[in-house]
Amino acid sequence: MTAGTEWPHIVLLEPFNAGLALARRMTALGARVTVVLQPGHTLIGRSRGVESIVVPCEPAGEPWLETLQRLAGRGEEIAVLPASDRACEFLVHALPKLPDNVLAFERLDGAHLKLMDKHEADAIATRAGVRVPWTMPVGDPQQLAAAAEVAPWPCVIKPVLSHEWRERYGQERVFLVADADEAAELLARPFADGFPMLLMQYVPGGDEQLEEATVVRLADGSYPVRWGCRKLRQYPPGFGATTVAESAPVPEAMEIAERVLDEAGFVGVANVETKRHADTGENWFLEVNVRLPGHWGLGDACGVQCSQRLLAALLGRPLGPQPPLRAGVRVVFPELDKRVVGPMLAGAPAWRRPALAWRLAQSYRGTRELGMFDPRDPGPALALAGDFTRRRLAGLAARVQKSP
Repeated sequence: MTAGTEWPHIVLLEPFNAGLALARRMTALGARVTVVLQPGHTLIGRSRGVESIVVPCEPAGEPWLETLQRLAGRGEEIAVLPASDRACEFLVHALPKLPDNVLAFERLDGAHLKLMDKHEADAIATRAGVRVPWTMPVGDPQQLAAAAEVAPWPCVIKPVLSHEWRERYGQERVFLVADADEAAELLARPFADGFPMLLMQYVPGGDEQLEEATVVRLADGSYPVRWGCRKLRQYPPGFGATTVAESAPVPEAMEIAERVLDEAGFVGVANVETKRHADTGENWFLEVNVRLPGHWGLGDACGVQCSQRLLAALLGRPLGPQPPLRAGVRVVFPELDKRVVGPMLAGAPAWRRPALAWRLAQSYRGTRELGMFDPRDPGPALALAGDFTRRRLAGLAARVQKSP
């Protein structure tokens, strides 16, 4: 695909870092890109070349639906891509209400909603014959008591639907618990709210044991986009979003991903996360994200041209072989990684901090993608710095006014 290719109008729902990376790549190739942003999350709208619309999702997704209907009403071809679970779920239900010139992978009769449900995704992976941690749904104290008798403690607690958890309880959504008592304490509020949860076997190992396969699968079973990476750090540590990752061939993770997605009959973009057991070396299926993953920009940075190939696949255009992946290319999200690195340095003895700081700095070697902090597109970072400065000045002014 070349810069002269005629692209559709690309609309990104809740883009975050993934959509920002795709927007940068596609505007550089001459595409018109519009980002649909929630109020209070407008930094990405400062990216060079993008158009932005700030509109809430609530109530019931109607403002987003009206926005897409208005954009589609101009008659041009529109490619809609979600970069959040909420946006993906919205699009599944909204697409039948949109005209034919709106293109998207999400369908009511597709597998997106099934794979977003962590329990159902585990069942699909089990049918596909891949290693899946022992898992049991727990919705009340009685179910927890029954599960506790057979659970392989320690276990992981996670919500069935991650995006609904975030909207209610916050970003931290996966927890390691030692026994039934600790699980009961942590689950008290979700049980009271009637929120569905899972108790899951813990696969031992650190962040560096996590491997991810990112793909685009089409209805004919082909994979025009496929690339892998290894996590180096994430936030929160152990169970969270990528803060540093490295492109790598991950053949076992890729095989697991394709087996699961083939079993589901999935069509679209997906990121499949696996974890290699620290003691046995076996690779276990963890979950599927049926949207642009946060580290999407790594796929362009490592040479596989994932953004333009994704759009070409959605449009049904013929694609030649994918360019080879360059291993060792890294992505860093500084705004997240500081939350990991800061406590690590603060918690280390003073005499160890220089060596630790040097080791952490080495993890940034080979970085080609920096999310909002890309110096080639400084608008989002400058907007973030401006927001931070205004908040600090407002806090300082408040303290001065309170002082005697």
